[in-house]
Amino acid sequence: MLFPRAERRRREALQLLARPVLIEGDATELVALLTEEARASGIEVLTPSAPAPERAELARVIVLAVEGRGRRSSFTRAAEMLRAIEPALTPDAVRIVVIQSGRSRAMPPRLKRRLTDEILFQVSLAFPQLLPQRKWRSIRLRAGLAALDAAGLRILRFG
Repeated sequence: MLFPRAERRRREALQLLARPVLIEGDATELVALLTEEARASGIEVLTPSAPAPERAELARVIVLAVEGRGRRSSFTRAAEMLRAIEPALTPDAVRIVVIQSGRSRAMPPRLKRRLTDEILFQVSLAFPQLLPQRKWRSIRLRAGLAALDAAGLRILRFG
């Protein structure tokens, strides 16, 4: 194993995701990619369009993929979408927004793992009572975040 600390952090974050994760958004390709990656990691994924009896369990984490059409409108649209999905979330839910710009459509497959790592890092930061507080990123995570930014993906945590 090349990066034991990174793998340990990844396993810890996955333990936090024992409850289903809600993946939604208007960036359909990115939503499909995130759903596929989550299911491959063994994470149960909820869909807000499912009937109420099927999604009786509330999500503790939501990943919202938003199509970027300028920074300001993306934030506003993300906030509106989060308000609409609020009934499917627990009160302490972590809201992670991934804003996709036009250049990220040609995202290389290697960046998929970087995107997953950054989302898991944001989840682990959001639950300091469950994990030791980590206020710094490893060089690997910093390089991955820079690569995601260069590819046109911005990751934000709301709450």
